[in-house]
Amino acid sequence: MTDQTDRPGLKRLLACLLYECLLMTALLLTTSALFTVPMVKLGQPAWLRALEQLTLLAVLFAYFGLSWVRGGQTVAMKAWRLQVTRADGEALGWRLAIFRFAVALILIVGVPIAAYLGMGGGNPHTARLALLWCAVPFVWRWFDPQGQTLHDRLCGTRLRVKPRRAIPGA
Repeated sequence: MTDQTDRPGLKRLLACLLYECLLMTALLLTTSALFTVPMVKLGQPAWLRALEQLTLLAVLFAYFGLSWVRGGQTVAMKAWRLQVTRADGEALGWRLAIFRFAVALILIVGVPIAAYLGMGGGNPHTARLALLWCAVPFVWRWFDPQGQTLHDRLCGTRLRVKPRRAIPGA
């Protein structure tokens, strides 16, 4: 069970999310830059755009998957002392990391895009409403008995705050 003392607070969660967004922006821009010259030289063929999208998705999963399986922490999570574990406190395996990544991607990216397109798109109010869907997995934690986000609840994982390391001689 989730101990209330090791559950991350909203400020810590949002700070970590902001840091993660900055890291993802840099990582995705760098990866996308590798496709700039071929895109210009070849005239942006559909197969190259599809390859770029698949590469961006693979890079995202490589970052999150490796981080979650090898210690349960991304760079941002380390900075904010957050760790993702299975519900029983054990480390994530590859199968669960893939599942968590897919569920989070669907909830945080897929559902807002579907909402935007389903509401007709093009209207600024529609865009704002679709962006609100991005918050749903995180707002869920106020309704969850253990305060878990929706994707963690669906995957059987949880976020916890790691205790501070003791400083030798302090």
